[in-house]
Amino acid sequence: MQHLSPEALERARRTILVSDVFAELADEIVAAVYEVPDAHVLVVVVDGNHKFAGMHHVKTEELAVKVPPLEGDGGWTMVFSTGATPLSVRQRTDKMADLAQQRINAIERINARRSGG
Repeated sequence: MQHLSPEALERARRTILVSDVFAELADEIVAAVYEVPDAHVLVVVVDGNHKFAGMHHVKTEELAVKVPPLEGDGGWTMVFSTGATPLSVRQRTDKMADLAQQRINAIERINARRSGG
């Protein structure tokens, strides 16, 4: 039986690294949220090389269209709105890393079962 994609496993591992990049930007994210116009959110981008790639004001109604191009090939985004605090940003990045670790664990369990081990 075919194993789950090695790319999915690698993406989850890289997501844990990227969560740290977002966490390090917590103070800057909170400062930038105050400048977001009404009916907009702040989209923070980390590129495929795990480097900060910008912050963008995006109309809430345009998120589904605007975010994928911002992520580019292999990037990550997080969306923030008014009321974000450094603590809430770090809690979300911790959750991001935790969910990625859960994906890793699930993929490894499934692959082990499929291998008969």
